Amino acid sequence: SQCHNFIVSMCNMRKIFLTNCFWLLLNVLHAATTGELNEDIIVQLKEGKIRGHILKSENGNDYYAFQEIPYAAPPVGENRLQLPKKVQPWNGILDTTKNTRICYQMISKYSNLEIKEDCLYMNIYTPVKPGSNSRGLPVLLWIHGGGYTAESSTFEYSSPKYIMDQGVVVVTFNYRLGPFGFTTTDDGVIPANIGLKDQRLALEWVSENIHLFAGDSNKITIVGESAGSFSVGLHILGQSNEEKALFRAAIMQSGSPTEGIIQKNPRENAFSCGRVLNGNFSSNETSDLLKILQEASAENFFQACSAASGTVIEKQGPFSYPPLQSFMDGNFKKIPILMGFNSEEWLYSALDTNLTERAEIDDNPDELITDLIHMSPENRTIAGQLLKKVYTNTSFQEDIGGFCRWFSDRMMINPICKQAELISSEVPVYLYQFSYYGELGQGPTEIIPGAGRVPHAADIHYMWEDVSNSDLSKFPEEDVLTLHRFVRMWTNFIKYLNPTPEKDPLLDNFLWPTTNSNNLLYFNFNDTLEVREYPRQYKNVKAILDNYMIPPYDYY
Repeated sequence: SQCHNFIVSMCNMRKIFLTNCFWLLLNVLHAATTGELNEDIIVQLKEGKIRGHILKSENGNDYYAFQEIPYAAPPVGENRLQLPKKVQPWNGILDTTKNTRICYQMISKYSNLEIKEDCLYMNIYTPVKPGSNSRGLPVLLWIHGGGYTAESSTFEYSSPKYIMDQGVVVVTFNYRLGPFGFTTTDDGVIPANIGLKDQRLALEWVSENIHLFAGDSNKITIVGESAGSFSVGLHILGQSNEEKALFRAAIMQSGSPTEGIIQKNPRENAFSCGRVLNGNFSSNETSDLLKILQEASAENFFQACSAASGTVIEKQGPFSYPPLQSFMDGNFKKIPILMGFNSEEWLYSALDTNLTERAEIDDNPDELITDLIHMSPENRTIAGQLLKKVYTNTSFQEDIGGFCRWFSDRMMINPICKQAELISSEVPVYLYQFSYYGELGQGPTEIIPGAGRVPHAADIHYMWEDVSNSDLSKFPEEDVLTLHRFVRMWTNFIKYLNPTPEKDPLLDNFLWPTTNSNNLLYFNFNDTLEVREYPRQYKNVKAILDNYMIPPYDYY
């Protein structure tokens, strides 16, 4: 009996085994025929092999994703606060099928992403299977925003689902933030603008390698929002002396280097950081300081050195150009640019102000003008009084709408308009104001009378999928239409260097003209698409500022 049971048991196990083998074989055959076997999606880089995986676009098409490709050596230990170094080769196949980390910052919005100092990684998404010998596709190379202190390039922050049906390759990458990217002693020991140099190395890596992912290295457009847009502007400054240009066009969303995200006293910031980390530190030698900063834990360094989080104008090299003067002198790369802003960039900040803070501006009109613009003290007061009349007939205490419009213009919109005006005589510039207020933009529901409704960063929700809220059927049709229009125009520009190369029913057959310095034409992007002249109060503001400014012309 025991023998009989044993034989029956063995037969059952054999049956289960054969059944499992059968289903496994079926799955393998299915995967092979549908191209879903990730082993197939291998790319051979100079440094080693990487494995990608398949994702689905908005229209249900396959696209090929490679997440967390190292583009530089880990910037830890003696590489902390140093220029990025080339990545070392690896053995075997590197798994690049998910994001796990973001660069050092206060908080991670997603529980699966760890805050790490070792963070110099890139993501590449392509609609064409690598190695399939297709002609190279145009490339969208994204530089994320976050004030040089936050955010990330990971899939969670910027999923390309809506873009992947448009025939472009998408690249996103991390760069060092906060003190890790911007501490400097203004000499060779702790170089300046390390975060920007990470970006630069990423641009070079893409130029060299994107052909392996069906991208065309001659058709790269760098695209950025907020600090990412500021960065794009900095990469444009100066004449190109490379044998091969790293990009052929640029898109700048809500940021211009003329506005100045800068550190005022970088060397002082660095040394005071050293003293916070080591109470006995009294040396003035930067090599002594570097030792302390490199030996500190990442957490302690981050906490002690948070003041170091803006760019500086260097003494020489690619980031040594004062932005405003460079645009005035024509000292920038002559490439087509699509640029603009949202209808009320500083809405959140205006909502956070109180009567006392607005009264302070009422009582000190010279504060209406950023101290990055040089003027004599008397003229600053006169110009401030004139500016106030542009925005309100009463006081900012009473007129929060006027205050909000001034705040948005001063902090972001006037510098963008100034750049557009200065460069439009030499290159095609497509200028826009994004005015569409929808649920998808995640803006505040509060309204400030007399102010626009679309705050800073609302536009990116019409471009990148928010993986935590991605069911478009939950949103109004008008929101989804605006998303499709946004993606179409932006990718048209990347492909054809023109956002509306021909009439398109999706865009109501709208044709977007380039701007010029005579009337600063711009596209008002709302539920209707129309062209207007001179955004907001720029014409009046420019008349005042240009009359009273004195050199050096660094910012606006």
